[in-house]
Amino acid sequence: MNTALAQPARFLVIGIAGYVVNLGLFAVLYGLGLPYILASILSYFLSNAVMYVGNRYFTFRLGHEGFWRAYLSYMLVGVIVVGLTAGLLVLLVEGLGVDPRVGQAISLLLVTPAAFILFKRWTFRAQVS
Repeated sequence: MNTALAQPARFLVIGIAGYVVNLGLFAVLYGLGLPYILASILSYFLSNAVMYVGNRYFTFRLGHEGFWRAYLSYMLVGVIVVGLTAGLLVLLVEGLGVDPRVGQAISLLLVTPAAFILFKRWTFRAQVS
């Protein structure tokens, strides 16, 4: 597979794992009575940490050097991504009457293309191709 397709494919593999972790955590937190927005934010940041390691070593094939500096950048980009996700979630739940669990699943999928671009450009820019 050529490099132009390999990175998005690897990002997708890590994203699927993060997606499953996120939805599982969201379901647990929401089931425990947390408001859906708080459950969305918490589940995103917990799954975000897992995805950082996967993206750093698997998707973009970076070493250990600069791990924490890049993680800070990843978290800052994550704030943008979680904001987009939460905004879409509110639109789906409050505007369209979608169940929060379904809304979380949909909003994460809709944000994925923008997340790839943001993470690639601002966090893993050493491997931009």
